[in-house]
Amino acid sequence: MKKIIKKIVPLIFLFSTIAQSASAFYFPEPDWGSLLNQRRTMATEQDFELYTEGSLESAKYYGAKLEPRSGCYLGMIANRSNDYKPLSSYLTYVESMNQGELYYPDSSMIKNDSVVATVGWTVSDLGTVDYDSIKATLDNLSAYNKPMFIRFANEMNESALGNDPDKYIEIFRNVANIVHRYDNFAVVWSPNDFGALDRPFEYYYPGDEYVDWVGVSTYSIKYFGGNKDNLERDTIFFMTGNYAWPTNKLKPLLEFMKKKNINKPVMISEGGVSTNNKYDEDLQGWADPRLRNMMWYVVMKYPQVKLINYFNQKMSYEAQRYNLDDYPYAVDIFKEAASSGAYIREYGQNPEFVFQPASAGETLAAKNGIIKLYTLAYFADSPDITVNYFVDDNWYRASKQIPYICKMNVNDFSDGKHTLKIQNDKASKTYTFYKKGSYIRFGAEPDADKIKKAEEKKNAVNVTLNGKKLSFEQYPVIIDGRTFVPMRAIFEALGAYVEWDNSTKTVMGWLEDTVVHLTIGNNKMDVNGSISELDVPPAIINDRTMVPVRAISEAFDCGVSWNPDTKTVIITKQ
Repeated sequence: MKKIIKKIVPLIFLFSTIAQSASAFYFPEPDWGSLLNQRRTMATEQDFELYTEGSLESAKYYGAKLEPRSGCYLGMIANRSNDYKPLSSYLTYVESMNQGELYYPDSSMIKNDSVVATVGWTVSDLGTVDYDSIKATLDNLSAYNKPMFIRFANEMNESALGNDPDKYIEIFRNVANIVHRYDNFAVVWSPNDFGALDRPFEYYYPGDEYVDWVGVSTYSIKYFGGNKDNLERDTIFFMTGNYAWPTNKLKPLLEFMKKKNINKPVMISEGGVSTNNKYDEDLQGWADPRLRNMMWYVVMKYPQVKLINYFNQKMSYEAQRYNLDDYPYAVDIFKEAASSGAYIREYGQNPEFVFQPASAGETLAAKNGIIKLYTLAYFADSPDITVNYFVDDNWYRASKQIPYICKMNVNDFSDGKHTLKIQNDKASKTYTFYKKGSYIRFGAEPDADKIKKAEEKKNAVNVTLNGKKLSFEQYPVIIDGRTFVPMRAIFEALGAYVEWDNSTKTVMGWLEDTVVHLTIGNNKMDVNGSISELDVPPAIINDRTMVPVRAISEAFDCGVSWNPDTKTVIITKQ
């Protein structure tokens, strides 16, 4: 099912000879000294940066197929996920050229849950690829009617699939062309994070038009090759042991993408941190900060990462094991991050926020008086540090574990300019922030327009239709005790057609035998020629035509009720 790098790395420095004897393709010898220095720099480069909870609109977005507008999908192997739901992603596998149903229980879970599915299509020999069989399998997968990421012939840079890069690219392109015939499928090109050192990513990249997402298999392990006795050189080359941090292990792939100007969303197709190994060591002290790094810092540091599949599986015959279930600390780390608001919990939903560097200068609104701050702190030789927060040179808070959260109460500070310093025994960094009421902004005064919109959102009324919350570009507002919503949005949500006459400022909506007329500023509503009087007439607010939601809904024979606790208009349509 899964090929972990431990199976080949003991032979890695012989790989050039092996590859050349198995293939006519010649793999040039790497500049080992230069490569070692590059990896050492990646592994030891310090990070010390303050982050905040940014707006969804600030999220990085590429417009790729199946890419969420904001946030990151989070999931794991489908049949290992029950104790971690809700999740927005399942990892599953296809292991033959022509496969019908996915294996049970994956097949049932993918059908029934609100998820995207990453399908790892295992291929051991490119010579067995049959395009008719591939089409038949994709037809079978399409019957699930779910968004799927097709991850074909992955980890080619650590297996025989990569012996002939030209052949690999040709076949991958042909398969990608077939996958792209399906609206609900996206193509994922997914190497291993390191693979064989003489097989860099550029040998295998098939080209932007054939790739929707770039994926990667990335596993953080304590011992290179599964062996305790290793050269320091080897641990640096493959970032194992003390250098095994998920944020570092992604760097080679992201550097390659930057160099080649590949602008695609990235997924951790499958990955994990060793919680156990063949020596049955207690790895909690080593694994805890690395799990936190994976679950918190990856999406904080790399906003292009839009999906993470955790390989929550114990493979007893392997030197490394990544399962969470047997280790309460690991379960807690995963669940805490999953429920933090930074991840998409179910397909079709949004996260609560995306991480933004404080230096981005976004206006931040306090929630119940609290603004959460986070510090990305990485020092290769010091996994266990304490981050202290100082405001105006006075100690304020301390945090001892990733992501070093500081819950800042805005009521502790006066309006105006302040300084905030993050500090540990390795580094310190100072920021300026400005406070206005329940808002702060780093580097400048809070933006008045952002405050206005935030206040509108905070005071906004919710509207549900048959239990589903409706979204509006202009927030619903209450005018003289009546809830008003954007005209076109409510008509279309109810299933009605709508026409707008700008010259007369009149709207007409019709649904089956019911026709409704309203005019801006006029408190008369015409329903099939019967005139009724509105308490408050339709109005234009922020360039949006707003109409009374109760009157419109009841005109189309819908039930309407009000929940004062949640400020929700509840519409029930038969």
